[in-house]
Formats: sequence, C-alpha cells, structure tokens
Amino acid sequence: MKYFTFIIFFLLLTNNLVAQTIKSTKPTAKDQQALEAAVRTLFDSMRAGDTAMARLVMAPNFRIIVLTQNPAGQTVTREVTGKQFLAQIIAKPPQTLDERYWDSQVQIDGDLASFWCRYAFFNGAKFSHCGTDAFQLYRSPQGWRIVNLSYNIQREGCDMQAIPPK
Repeated sequence: MKYFTFIIFFLLLTNNLVAQTIKSTKPTAKDQQALEAAVRTLFDSMRAGDTAMARLVMAPNFRIIVLTQNPAGQTVTREVTGKQFLAQIIAKPPQTLDERYWDSQVQIDGDLASFWCRYAFFNGAKFSHCGTDAFQLYRSPQGWRIVNLSYNIQREGCDMQAIPPK
C-alpha cells in the first residue's frame, strides 16, 4: 500500500511540474499586426532610404546574419552591424533597396517573438535574389524592436509568381 501511495503521489507531483513548465502563449491579432508592422517599417525604410524610420524598429544592438553559399557549395556566414546596415541604406538612392515578403509566420511568447517570411530582393527594378528572413524581436516600452535578422540568399529556384507587387 505504501508503494502504491508513493507512485500515485509521484505521478501527481511530476504531472503538476510538467504542467507548470509548458507555457503556451497564443499571439493576439494585435501583437501579430504590430510585429508585421515593425518588419514592414524596416523594409519601407530601406525603400525610402530613411535611416530615422529604420531606427524606430531597430534594437540598439541590432545585427544581421547573412547566409550564402561559396563556389564549393559550403554555407558561409557574414555579420552586418546595425551601423553598417544604416550606412547601406544611406549609400543607395531611394527606391533602390526593395525587399518584398510573403508567407509570413509569427510566434510569440510573452515579450519574445519571431517573424519568418519568404522574401524577394530587388536592386531598383532589377530582381537580385530571394530567400527566407528570420527576425527575432522583443517587446520594448516603445513597441516591438528587431534585435536580429538572419537570412539566406538564393539566386535560383525563386518562385517569381509568389512575389507581391511593389
């Protein structure tokens, strides 16, 4: 009987612990819209050549990780700081850096979020490449801020039909 009581107690205790550690936070429509607005603002700032607009959604320690393939087919990474990114925006005339996205997915857990999407990048009117963007954001007192953007570059196999118009 002692053994049976111990097993029941143990099962109840571990079940309670598991229930406490699993946290499911369903994103609200408002949060999803705010996250997408932050990403859209970053892309709009690139298109407009407006670094002040970009800073509205960038975290102070914003960085970008770019994944490309070298000629041998190996993945190579490159890091771009927030300062370097802003310099790239300034260096190009407005309407040159045109990134369009679709097929987005949002995940939120409290003040942490991710935003994944497919994208196509145009240098002016000329198509350059496509790939996947993965944003990590956090909720600040001023709203959602992008702390990290990772993306890959694909020059072949891009679904040109899926790209939204400008």
